[in-house]
Amino acid sequence: MQVNFSPKLRLRQDRRTTSAAIICALLLSLGCQPANVYEEPPPPTVTVAHPVRKLVVNSLEFTGTTEPINRVDIRARVEGFLESIEFVEGKEVEEGELLFTIDPRPFQAEMAQAEASVKLANAGVSSGEAERKAAIAEVANAEAQLDRAQKAAVSGAITAAEVDVLETAVLTARASVDAADASIISARAQIAAGEALITQAALNLEYAEVRSPIKGRVGQRLVDIGNLVGSGESTVLTNVIQYHPIYAFFTINENDLLAFNRKNLAEPKESDDTENGEMELDQPVFIALGDETGFPHEGRADYADLAVDQSTGTFLIRAVVPNVDRLIPPGAFIRVRVPRNEIEAVLIDEQAIGRDQSGAYLLMVVDGDIVERRNVELTGKFEGMQAVRGNIDPKDRVIVKGIQRARPGAKVTVSEAPPGDQQSEAGDEAPASQDGEE
Repeated sequence: MQVNFSPKLRLRQDRRTTSAAIICALLLSLGCQPANVYEEPPPPTVTVAHPVRKLVVNSLEFTGTTEPINRVDIRARVEGFLESIEFVEGKEVEEGELLFTIDPRPFQAEMAQAEASVKLANAGVSSGEAERKAAIAEVANAEAQLDRAQKAAVSGAITAAEVDVLETAVLTARASVDAADASIISARAQIAAGEALITQAALNLEYAEVRSPIKGRVGQRLVDIGNLVGSGESTVLTNVIQYHPIYAFFTINENDLLAFNRKNLAEPKESDDTENGEMELDQPVFIALGDETGFPHEGRADYADLAVDQSTGTFLIRAVVPNVDRLIPPGAFIRVRVPRNEIEAVLIDEQAIGRDQSGAYLLMVVDGDIVERRNVELTGKFEGMQAVRGNIDPKDRVIVKGIQRARPGAKVTVSEAPPGDQQSEAGDEAPASQDGEE
């Protein structure tokens, strides 16, 4: 028996057949795909360099401050009204340059009065000398008359009373000589007093012109024209600072002081100029400002304090540093490096140093390009290089770039740093900072 299906029924069957075929095809295609397998990423690439063993200058580093080698407060040394200001604030002035003028007329009047008193005293001396000459002549005449009278009295020609009168005349004449001498002495004393007044008046006239005692940079004026200055006290008018050279002050602790003293005692001396182990001050000192790398300014220590400060346990040292271009300002905070001696050090690029709670460490690449950690002790810096102490050899491969990607025990891809790329090859011109090794 033949069964005839309607068109709708056949269309529905065709759709089912097609869907089944598509599902079978998808299942077959998924079954042919390879299984997902985890693949490890390639080892990270790191750059390695070899440590450098070389002689460097062992040194200590401190902080300090700068002070001008000369700072002078310009004061009024005489009383008077300020007449003029002769400088531009903040400019360089020479030694002896005129800065202020105080009204000189009162001192000129004092000078004239003192000169007049000297002239009057000179006249008194001349008058006294003339009186003395007259008195001496009168003494001679009176003595002659007395001599004749005494001879006449022997024969009775004159009386004893007349002789007494002549003796009195001699004594009076001699008193006149003494009075003339006293007058001369008084006049000469007046001359000396007058000359002293002239000297004082000349000084006052000199002080009326206020000049700079040093070469340096002058500050702002502190008093305006027309003000009375020097009344009761030496009024500060301005100040002058000498910038070249400049002082650098810093303190070292007691242990460093003892180390320096022992080093000086151990070194042979060309001449025995020091006594009782006195600290040698002819010591080079290098300083750096806050925005400077390295220590570009060289000076010499010229003074050490007399004793250790018991309240701080420190010892003050002063160095003189050239400052021709006035780059180093007074009152600046500085870093100070003091060289000590030469030591052999192992140096590596600073960026190779890692730090954690256990301290400083290096990451090395050992056999099989495996990363290994080695703890080290940092012993100083030199030209951007770090001096280290520990289990490290110039043949070791130290990771200097890619430390963040390297892990101890992991494998890495090694790239050698270009020859001469390490800053330690730059030279030995600057000293290393060293904190523990002698």
